[in-house]
Amino acid sequence: MYEHRYRENKLHGVPGFPLYIYKVEHQAGVRTILPVHWHNEMEIIYLSKGTATFRIESREFAIREGEALVVHPGELHSGINDQDMGICYYSIVFKLSWLSSLQADRIQELFLGPILLGELRLPALLSVSGGSPPELLGYIKQILIRYENRSPAYELSLKGLLLQLIADMCQFGMMEQSEEQRNSPGNEYNQQIKKVLAFMEEHSHEKLALDQLAGVVSLSRSHFCKFFKTQTGMRPMEFLNFIRINKAANLLSTGSYNVLEAALESGYQHVSYFSKWFRFYMNMTPSQFKSYYSGM
Repeated sequence: MYEHRYRENKLHGVPGFPLYIYKVEHQAGVRTILPVHWHNEMEIIYLSKGTATFRIESREFAIREGEALVVHPGELHSGINDQDMGICYYSIVFKLSWLSSLQADRIQELFLGPILLGELRLPALLSVSGGSPPELLGYIKQILIRYENRSPAYELSLKGLLLQLIADMCQFGMMEQSEEQRNSPGNEYNQQIKKVLAFMEEHSHEKLALDQLAGVVSLSRSHFCKFFKTQTGMRPMEFLNFIRINKAANLLSTGSYNVLEAALESGYQHVSYFSKWFRFYMNMTPSQFKSYYSGM
C-alpha cells in the first residue's frame, strides 16, 4: 500500500512498542517515490523490488533490489525512481532510545550511548556488492518476516535483531565518527527547508501563495523559488500539489472517501484540476487508484 510521509510528527507504532514498518509500492512511471521529509526516529529503508536513487542530506545513493539504507534522526531524505519500472520498498521506523539499557552498563556506555548522542553513526549504505557483510541484510529480512508474521514474542525478536544488527556493525568496524556541521551553511539550509515543509504540510488544505511561503524563511519570491528547487528538486507549488495529491491518495486507499470527497479534503475545489495533478503524480486517475486499492 502507498504510504506518504513528509515531516513526521505522527506516532510510529505505539508508546510501548515504538516501531512500525511501512510497505511502499509504486507502479512504473511514478518518479518521486519518497518526498523529502525528516523525523526524529531512526529509519532503515530496504528495497525489495526495482532500483532507485535516494538522497540523505547532501549524499545520493543508487541502490538495487536487496540493498538498504540507514537514515539517522533529523536527516532530510527523499527518493526517486529513475528507471521505468515498478518499485517496492520497506521503511522500518523506530526510536533508537527504545533499544537502550534501563541502567548504565557497558553496552550503553560503549555502544548505544555514543549513537544516541550522535558521536557515532551507523553506515548509511548496506550493500553486499559494496562490501557489507551479508548477515546485516539478513537481519533486516528477518525483521520484515517476523513483523509480518506477528508470532508470539515477535516484539522481543525484533528488538534482538536490531541490537544484533548494530553489534555486527561494530564488530565489522563499520561505525562512523560523526562530523559536527551545525554551523555550516548546509545545516542552515536544512533548518530553513524543514521550516517551510512543516508550514506547507500544516496548511496544505488552505490557499497558499508564493509570497506567503517565501515569508516563512524571510526570502524574496525569486530567491525562495531557487532555494526551494535546489533543496527539494521541485518548484514550491509543484511540491504543494504533491502534498495534497498524496493526502488524497491516502484517503482514497482507505475506501471511505469518493473522488470528490478526497479532492475537497485535500484542498482542491475543482475535481478536474485535482484529477490533472493526480494523474501527473500517480500515473493513473483517482478512480483507477481507488479501484486498484479496493481490490487489494
